[in-house]
Amino acid sequence: MSRYKVLINVASHFVTDNVEGRILGAFGTNFWRSFVYPFYTPSGRTVVENFPFDHPFHNGIFVGQNPVKVAGREGNFWAFPVPRSHGDHIMANIGRMDPQGPPTVEATDAGARLTVKSIWRDQHEQPLIDEERTVTLRSAGDATVCDMASRKIAAYGDAEFSKTKFGSIGLRVESRLLPVLGGQVIGCLDGELRRGTAEEVASQKACDAVAYESNVPGVGVYGVCLMIRDNSDSPDRRGPWFIRDYGMAMFNATQDGPIAVPTGGHWTAALRIVAYDGPLTAQRVAAWSAEQGQP
Repeated sequence: MSRYKVLINVASHFVTDNVEGRILGAFGTNFWRSFVYPFYTPSGRTVVENFPFDHPFHNGIFVGQNPVKVAGREGNFWAFPVPRSHGDHIMANIGRMDPQGPPTVEATDAGARLTVKSIWRDQHEQPLIDEERTVTLRSAGDATVCDMASRKIAAYGDAEFSKTKFGSIGLRVESRLLPVLGGQVIGCLDGELRRGTAEEVASQKACDAVAYESNVPGVGVYGVCLMIRDNSDSPDRRGPWFIRDYGMAMFNATQDGPIAVPTGGHWTAALRIVAYDGPLTAQRVAAWSAEQGQP
């Protein structure tokens, strides 16, 4: 029997660690997208939100992109059609990520890997691109690790992922870790930790890792750390980061310019997310970054 087990509850695939006797997190799919929620530290504290009141399309650990353009057509794979006000400008050209069956599951002593293949369809249900998403969950002693990779394939014509703030892979941070409730944003560069607000230490700045951390009264210190694992369009692994005090934490590869993928080609972006207990240190960041794992 492998160390890790995947338990299915309707649309959710929960990953458990049989040795430590705990739940690591879950990967699931709704009509619009697939995402990870919840995602737990070793002591059982979740570090992501299902969604906040004002942004119902910020879901746990997720992939999003707007716009995606193929052959004169355009799809919005960032927002859901849940208007937040009359004439909400974000609610246009809404597409969806259509899974082609349930995730395939591989549970070994190294972790539990879930893979789902989806067709990204525009508002008229016509295909724009194909995607292969892989999510690997595992224990790391003092933390829980989630590796998420999104491989986008230009299967229906040349694809353009336009310059935008709405992309590419990241998470919505649990509210107790936010600066407004006493938390801090942390930017790590060359072994040095910078603590403060998002604008001061992380957003649109070169970082080897970005974290949110708080000492919650009656709970203790815990946090979530993000590290870029892959961007097939660039060798840079220090950004671009779109980081906000309100809890939007994204590696946005299209923040500074578009990515063009010819027919038959692909673009892969991957992120490592670590849910941890206790204070963050540069040594912990280095150790988590050095782990091979998946992807």
